[in-house]
Amino acid sequence: MERGGDGQVEVSLASFQAAVRDIRRLALDTSVWLAAADASDPRQPCARWLIREVERGRFSVALIPTLTVAEALVRPVSASLAEGITAQTALRNFPNLTIAPLDFDTAVEVAHVRAVTKLKMSDAIVLGTAIAHQVEAIVHADDEWGKKVRPYAGALKLIHMSFGRTVVNATTC
Repeated sequence: MERGGDGQVEVSLASFQAAVRDIRRLALDTSVWLAAADASDPRQPCARWLIREVERGRFSVALIPTLTVAEALVRPVSASLAEGITAQTALRNFPNLTIAPLDFDTAVEVAHVRAVTKLKMSDAIVLGTAIAHQVEAIVHADDEWGKKVRPYAGALKLIHMSFGRTVVNATTC
């Protein structure tokens, strides 16, 4: 493993698997779903492995916010009505996946995250939902999160999948 100047550590797929080995409650960012569906995305092996683990029931909680549903459906809905319906049905019926609504209490958490981190609202929704649902870790691919989310380092483990490699935020491991 190599530590980069940003405090992150490059790891292999095996190390990525090890990073989530003891995680029971997990949130997934939209980037995981998009990477899994894109054959040209170098993050696809990690994303597909993780989604298969969710499907198998490996985690006691695996969740995505409703925002992730909307973001993940843009490509298929844009392609055709049939693809949109197929993707919607697949997400709605995906085994062992919780779609977390943006209710009042979650919105309050999101507001705190946005105020503290100055993340884009969409990123604040993903992170705030994870915190509100008390997950142990979130898998994401947002380079912007690095320094901005440090105030939440004690709240959850941030596992970053970058292009061509998987990175675990060393400040939260």
